[in-house]
Amino acid sequence: MNAVWKVRQIECLSNNGMQNIVVTVCFDIDADEDGLKGFVQGDVKLLPPDAQSFTQLADVTEDQVIQWTKDALGADGVARFEGMAQQQIDNQKTPQPKTVPLPWVPVPEPEPIPEVATDSEP
Repeated sequence: MNAVWKVRQIECLSNNGMQNIVVTVCFDIDADEDGLKGFVQGDVKLLPPDAQSFTQLADVTEDQVIQWTKDALGADGVARFEGMAQQQIDNQKTPQPKTVPLPWVPVPEPEPIPEVATDSEP
C-alpha cells in the first residue's frame, strides 16, 4: 500500500516568548493499492518545543509537520491510522454483506401524490 500523508490544518499558540507554536495537526492519509483507494483523517496534539528546537512558523515545512505528527503518534499510532486506510482498501477487494429487503414482507406501495388544482381563469 502506498500511503501519502498531507497536513490539512494546524493550530498554533504563543507561549514562553515563542510565537505561533504548532500545537495541533489535522492530517489526511490518502492510500492506494492496485487502483483501490483508502482515506483517513485524524488529528494529534503536539508537545511544546523547547527554545533550542523551536522553528519559526514561516520556516516550517509540511514534511517537518508530518514528521512531528508521526513522532507524536508513535509507531503504533502511525500503524493504526495506516491500518484503517488499508482496511478500506481490503474491504473493496472482498465483497461485503449488505442488507436486503425480506422477500416474504410485501413492499408498501408509494402513496400517490395529490394533484394540485390550478385555476386557469385570470
